[in-house]
Amino acid sequence: MRTLAWLFAVIPLALLVDGCAGAPVLNTVAESYVKLVLAVGRHDPLYVDAYYGPPELQAEAARGEPVPLAELLARSRALRADLNAAPGPADRKRYLDKQLAAVEAHLRRLSGERMTLTEECRALYDADPPHHDVAVFEAAHATLEKLVPGAGPLGERIDALRKAVYIPKDRVEAVLRLALDAARTANAPFVKLPAGESFDILLVTGKPWGAYNWYLGNFKSRIEFNTDLPTELNGTLGTMCHEGYPGHHVYNALLEDRLVKGKGFIEYTVYPLYSPQSLLAEGTANVGIDIVLSGDERRRVLTEVLGPAAGVSSASILAIDRIRDAMAPLKYVSGEAARMLLDEGKPEEDVAAFVSRWGLVTPEKARKSVAFAKTYRSYVFNYSLGEDVVREWIGTGPDRRERFYAILDRPVVPSDLRPR
Repeated sequence: MRTLAWLFAVIPLALLVDGCAGAPVLNTVAESYVKLVLAVGRHDPLYVDAYYGPPELQAEAARGEPVPLAELLARSRALRADLNAAPGPADRKRYLDKQLAAVEAHLRRLSGERMTLTEECRALYDADPPHHDVAVFEAAHATLEKLVPGAGPLGERIDALRKAVYIPKDRVEAVLRLALDAARTANAPFVKLPAGESFDILLVTGKPWGAYNWYLGNFKSRIEFNTDLPTELNGTLGTMCHEGYPGHHVYNALLEDRLVKGKGFIEYTVYPLYSPQSLLAEGTANVGIDIVLSGDERRRVLTEVLGPAAGVSSASILAIDRIRDAMAPLKYVSGEAARMLLDEGKPEEDVAAFVSRWGLVTPEKARKSVAFAKTYRSYVFNYSLGEDVVREWIGTGPDRRERFYAILDRPVVPSDLRPR
């Protein structure tokens, strides 16, 4: 009764019905899904990435001993059957079905079932990651050889370009905030965000990732930015677009505004990290900078706004920007490295060497990549494959921006965006 009271307190009855006979039944299934995800989170501290639903559901999940995995697995299967039998909008049901399938797959993993990374990606993220041969990376290197000036090994020449755009540590936070403001301004003409939305930055260390958006609910986010490694100026604008505008913050704020508060879809108040939602979240976040900023606009922000604040020259910024597109195929290196590490059992030092060589990154960055793969496994594909899925879906036509934002505020699963 407490949960129903919460629903009626914030959501008009007409929205609960949502124009569809049987919607209350589907709402019950959705609430059970939320409880299930919270219960699984007791077994995996990384699993629940965000929760801003009824506090009593979180308190209920935290009480007593964790529910045994076998019982949770049985619940997930029974709930999926209940979902299939419930009437309701097809897109909402399809979203819940794919999310529940991912819950089941993660429970199987926690119970000891072994999967290849490809099997994991299919089960958790509703997408099939292709293999990328070293020939793809060789071709990118050949293109870069013609673009990067100087003599000597390609990796060392690119590293020299990167060092020229390192931001002094005492200026990193100021530059990030300027980049965040620029991303927010660039996004503003294209989508109306809920009143009161906000986004803050916290510098951290000792993490396997470069940056992380924590969605707090009520249209607020916190980004944690890892300063373990030197911060390259050219990457800061993309990071703030990815984590903020029109990336993770916009995605979560629109879902809360339009689906949770607007339609009473309680399932969106919880975000299980290992789920199809993540592939779309990372894919749209990676594409976001090219949606809100043209190449000329991006370069203007980098050279006229961020460069002076960091004390980095325009010439150095533009030297890195000129190789941006040629570097794109190297985004697949991390996925192949994860396969080497986790499917083939190659030693970590060999995998790090592979990342450093073909990804053209420093040994320190390569080791961070290996640490990420060890922690998050097949999640690594969400960045490259997710970006490819989104770019293919939005296309290159005049409606590409409209198609992009349409992914952010309605029930969508990755397989909806792939050719059938």
